[in-house]
Amino acid sequence: MPGRMVLAFALAFAAAAPLSAIAASVADAGSRAKPALEVIMYSTATCGYCAKARQWFTGHKVAWDERDVETSTAAQKEWKALGGVGTPLIVVNGKPFHGFMEGAIEAEIAKYR
Repeated sequence: MPGRMVLAFALAFAAAAPLSAIAASVADAGSRAKPALEVIMYSTATCGYCAKARQWFTGHKVAWDERDVETSTAAQKEWKALGGVGTPLIVVNGKPFHGFMEGAIEAEIAKYR
């Protein structure tokens, strides 16, 4: 009889151990910080869609780095390397968006908030 109790206790302990490990990993996953949000907009001063993007970023409290492809040779090289053919070219954490596609950009930004 004592042998059966020891076996039952051992089985109960073995079954409970993985559950506590799973619970700990779920709790840890919820506490992990999301990666920082980096938004870069390649633009021109006269671009109407660039102006709309600026307004949207400001209204949604999104910090962004703006790079004018007409006044900066470095920005123009980066823009071309990213496949730039028009403005704005918005890059969210390395993912480029050709044009101001509000819904797609908002969905991508939401991943980092």
